[in-house]
Amino acid sequence: MQQINHLENFNLALEHDDGHNPELRDEELERETADMKLIFSDVENSDRVLEDCSYLWVDPDYVGQLSPGQERCYEILLAAQQGMVYAVTTIGKLAEAQGLENPLSCYERVNNLQSLGAIAGFNA
Repeated sequence: MQQINHLENFNLALEHDDGHNPELRDEELERETADMKLIFSDVENSDRVLEDCSYLWVDPDYVGQLSPGQERCYEILLAAQQGMVYAVTTIGKLAEAQGLENPLSCYERVNNLQSLGAIAGFNA
């Protein structure tokens, strides 16, 4: 099966808090997702010395189409990468920076950004 990376092929509702049914909340899954570590480096192939984390590289020249949520996430990720030689955050903190209450929404945005080629290194 071939996946075509185009916005219309993603379930964009899951990129927003109201896309997750509150009656089906899995608090343990949300907590585990929020604690996922993201390490940014200004080098695409940086040393990977820590385990259980994603070493992200954001493509500063990405020009593809993004949803508004993906655009906001991309801007934050790119700023983190460009602002420091090395930066660490979590999905939970990234969700807060975007005004999201559910870390699963942020997880979907980051995962979709990787599928589109805007970032690399996310261990979904």
